[in-house]
Amino acid sequence: MADSGALRVRRSRAHAAGDHSLCKRCAALRLAAAPEETPPVEDPVAEMRRLAARVVVAHEKDPGNANLAREARMTLQALMGPGETVDGELAEMFAAFRR
Repeated sequence: MADSGALRVRRSRAHAAGDHSLCKRCAALRLAAAPEETPPVEDPVAEMRRLAARVVVAHEKDPGNANLAREARMTLQALMGPGETVDGELAEMFAAFRR
């Protein structure tokens, strides 16, 4: 059941005033639920590899999601060394953009 207009107005006014007790999906609620301190990253390359694996698996489950495809591409490119290329056509495209 959808919320009434009066409740939406109360929620909006309370949110604007900093009271998030009526909020449902507010960023302040997500921040409050987040852990205070994140552990330091010991091995950034290993973290990037794990991220790449998760993004590729998510993209395989939802191949039509352009955001996942873009993120997979960017993560894999970040893992490539400075002289490495994945594909000759891709290298040519990058060279064309650099000109």
